[in-house]
Amino acid sequence: MLLALLPTERSDALRLEAFTEANIGPFAMAWSNRELIMQVEQETIRVLGADVVKNDGPWHYALVFPIRVQGENDETFDQKLDDPASKWKELFPTEENSPSDLKPGMTWEDFTARVRQNVKQYIREMGCEVTEFKSVDEDEIFVLFGMSDKEKALDLAEKEEARVRLKPSAYDAVDCKCPTDEKAGREWRIRELERSLRGVNIDNRCPAFVRYTATVHDVVEDVEDIEMIRIVRHGLQREVRLQVLEAEVTRLFFPIHQWDDLQELYARGWSNPYKPFYFPKANMPDNVSEYFGAHVAAFFHLYNAFTRWLVVPALVSIIFPFVRPHISHEKAHWFDSSFGGMMCLWSTFFLASLKHQMNAKLLKWGMGDTVSRVKNVRKNFKDELRGSCSENLRNLLHWTLVILFLSETVFFSRYIALWRRDLFDNPDGMTFGMQNTDAGKYFKYLVTANIKIVDAVWTPLCIYLTKHENHRTEMDLKSAMILKLFAVKSVLFYYPFIRSIFIQPHVEGCPGPGNHISGCLDSLRADLQLFFITQVISVGAGLMVQLAMMYWTVRKELQRKKSDDGKLSYVEVQAMLADYDEEAEVSDYLQVVLNFGFLSMFGCVAPSMCVLCFLSNLPMKRLLAFRFSFSQKRVVPIITHGLGSWELILNFIAYIGVTLTCYIVIFAYNSLDLEDFRTQLLLFIAIERAVAVLKLMLTLVFGEKSLAQERIEEQNEEVLELIVASEIKKHHQRTHP
Repeated sequence: MLLALLPTERSDALRLEAFTEANIGPFAMAWSNRELIMQVEQETIRVLGADVVKNDGPWHYALVFPIRVQGENDETFDQKLDDPASKWKELFPTEENSPSDLKPGMTWEDFTARVRQNVKQYIREMGCEVTEFKSVDEDEIFVLFGMSDKEKALDLAEKEEARVRLKPSAYDAVDCKCPTDEKAGREWRIRELERSLRGVNIDNRCPAFVRYTATVHDVVEDVEDIEMIRIVRHGLQREVRLQVLEAEVTRLFFPIHQWDDLQELYARGWSNPYKPFYFPKANMPDNVSEYFGAHVAAFFHLYNAFTRWLVVPALVSIIFPFVRPHISHEKAHWFDSSFGGMMCLWSTFFLASLKHQMNAKLLKWGMGDTVSRVKNVRKNFKDELRGSCSENLRNLLHWTLVILFLSETVFFSRYIALWRRDLFDNPDGMTFGMQNTDAGKYFKYLVTANIKIVDAVWTPLCIYLTKHENHRTEMDLKSAMILKLFAVKSVLFYYPFIRSIFIQPHVEGCPGPGNHISGCLDSLRADLQLFFITQVISVGAGLMVQLAMMYWTVRKELQRKKSDDGKLSYVEVQAMLADYDEEAEVSDYLQVVLNFGFLSMFGCVAPSMCVLCFLSNLPMKRLLAFRFSFSQKRVVPIITHGLGSWELILNFIAYIGVTLTCYIVIFAYNSLDLEDFRTQLLLFIAIERAVAVLKLMLTLVFGEKSLAQERIEEQNEEVLELIVASEIKKHHQRTHP
């Protein structure tokens, strides 16, 4: 199946000029034969197992409008509008007067056609090139547009305060050097890096980003394509209320994937599943940012950093399965305790390094502190519902369900512990037709089964309820989703294992002879290993199922085409792909965060999880990258400031990990052979606080930014004013000779 999903090389057909409205006119274009449009397209590519026409062209966005299909949706398009003028005003709030042809009784078909033409007019006025064509089923019209007028593109960049990078040569003009991430004495060392996706030579210089104005035009680089995608959408949003347009008129509005760029990322190994164990490169997130934007690149930088930092724990943990059977419990506990202490330090250094690297990447991607955050209003948001009784009841219901699911985890864990204890106390009895000694071995699967089942129920339910809450912005929605999902998942995933070592020895007792703590430790180790393997397999299988479903959807659409000579276009394939919405983003982050939590909390009990996590991260990252490239729509670029709430969650988990590790070392392993509980408690508190203070001190010592970043920012801050002042002076001399 995966073979059919992989992209292939482009054909050698001659590239022709893209077909636009300028060729045949807007109305002729809307209703022209599809064959005429396809004649001017130049390449056939293979996507998700289908040969499609490559029509990504110079386009940035696609708007998909439904149209009448005789005998299928006549009732919808024949619907009469009582007040089309007010609906028009809702869509185009900046227009003082509605068009004179909007009369009561106007059909929905005529109204949507009029809206489509008006939207296209606004797009043209922005300086964009526009084209449109019918879908293969002739039930939709695709309106494609992209910025083509350079002068108007610069006007839009200035109006939307686009972020542009200073040219390194601008520093030379004021007798200064462009900063880099390496400095020896007073010399900034320049180091060549991998070429950009478009083949441009790049190096480690870090020029400042500024807001584009005509004054600085000569000293800044061209507006990057990913930034143009962002400002084109924002510019259109000034004239058209996009959340209303998407909710009531169009079916889809999405940025268009560029096949050549995706092929370049694939060739570099980022999204190539045939290179599953390809070690992540430190600069690959820069390529991801160039195409997808900093929002997606930040996630893959986290994934890369986590995987790279797992190398040492993974290598050390390899020896444990070979050594443990040949040494005593006491020596094994010393090994485990030492590994636990190492993991406490590992999590501290990892998070400090991640913060430094993330801040440096954000600086390089132009996402510094001076950049304002853009908040897009959700299309389902209704201001009149805020604070209403129905909205308050909906929120109350959601939090009630949170409590119920948390309670289920607590009670089920206790039930399984009691049942497992009874089996070991009565080894000669029978349960479900099995000897109790045999049945006890299978009960460890119930813990994993409960986690997977409850997770399968809670995740879609929570996402559904959160999406139907009246959150104004995507950021508000995502924050609420993170809070409720993590609140349940953290207890669901971690509590059964925490209980095995914290509560079970003192309440139900440990399995095995003599009710010794080692029975609980062995049981916990087996449960952790089983769950971790199951988790890796289930997540990987879930990704494969998503890819297979996309493949099936495309094949089904091809079978529905109305003529044997009809061809599906690449943009139409993209319209079928899944959105990278808040649900997908939170799910991706949760997998990394939960894995980090298991290693931080239980690494001293089951060190083998480190090598399992490392080995699974490599192919999982390739599958995720393949999904981003070929089985979901291109992500709308947004301004981001790093990991956001996830950074707080990672630090919280790290501190919990310190507490759990200290408890296991002092009470469960009793590595110091202390018999007095009071002495153990005091030692636990002392060591736990000492390690927590050490983590805090290391965090403070490392600081928010690396020394290299501080030097870059200081140099840019000193030079930027000189460059801007010089350009203002030159601009004034040109305009006032």
